[in-house]
Amino acid sequence: MRSTRHALAAVVATAALLLAACGGDDGNGGPGGAGDGDGQDTYDIAVVLKTLSSPFWLQVAGGVQDGAAAAGANVTLAGATAETQVQEQIDKVRAAITQQVDALVVAPTQADQLEPILQQAVDEGIPVLLVDTDIEGWDGKETFVGTDNYAAGVTAGEFILEQADSGTIALIRGVPGNPSTDSRVDGVIDTLEGSGIEVVADLSANSDRAEGRAVMADILQSNPDVSIVFAANDDMALGALEAVKAAGVDLEDILVIGVDGTSDAVDSILAGELDASIAQNSYQMGRTSVELAVELLDGKTIDARVDTGVTVVTPENAEEYGASLEEQAADEDVAEEQ
Repeated sequence: MRSTRHALAAVVATAALLLAACGGDDGNGGPGGAGDGDGQDTYDIAVVLKTLSSPFWLQVAGGVQDGAAAAGANVTLAGATAETQVQEQIDKVRAAITQQVDALVVAPTQADQLEPILQQAVDEGIPVLLVDTDIEGWDGKETFVGTDNYAAGVTAGEFILEQADSGTIALIRGVPGNPSTDSRVDGVIDTLEGSGIEVVADLSANSDRAEGRAVMADILQSNPDVSIVFAANDDMALGALEAVKAAGVDLEDILVIGVDGTSDAVDSILAGELDASIAQNSYQMGRTSVELAVELLDGKTIDARVDTGVTVVTPENAEEYGASLEEQAADEDVAEEQ
């Protein structure tokens, strides 16, 4: 009996070796991934955004989902619970590296803190594409897909000058050190230089609506006659509006502008509250980043920088713009899938 069992074991082992020699994989090219030329036609791409808890990032996620479907890629979406949770984002990038994905698409929360882990991905042969926020001076990225944030700030400044030639402005930045939101504010400052508009406040609200309200409440305590507010994202702008209304300020006497073009901002514009949003093409950012990742993995050359542009959303075009957002948004439960 023992010799019979040994003989059967030998037959099974030999069959297994023969199957392996004949390339007995799952038809997807095995663990080498899509880019190793062994026949796999589906890539695994990890997309790590700053968060999935705000309308803007759900819009980016919608583009990611549609881009993946169009390109035939498998995509996992992840993000921190808030834009201030940098370590959470680092951990999600590290998890993607451990899973040996074919490519990484990342919207870095803090450039200096994310660069080392992203460089680790590159060193391990995983190409990295940046979306929404660039890491200036880092040569490891394959491309940056997003808005020219300084130019978006210039556009906001030009809109302000079209509405007012004098007054006082309060500036509300995002997370301290975030190059995207800082560049927007810098663009506004430079555009307003030499005009009759004076900057009376320049504070951070961490890209959060509740903090935007708190910061604006403080600003109104020391500058009750402020006539213009520029917030570097729509959540902060909407929070600022809440503070303005709570203070009893007539909305006719104050101009409030945000950035991103979220559905909440559009609703506020249509309600006659928010004056404008400098809308990033967030959906297009997400879609383009995934499509470029697939092109790169297919061996094609991609541009080192792709500017997805901005749209100034005002009462005149808010309804049409809002309709396009409804078609493009990600599934509402995407944040629960992490």
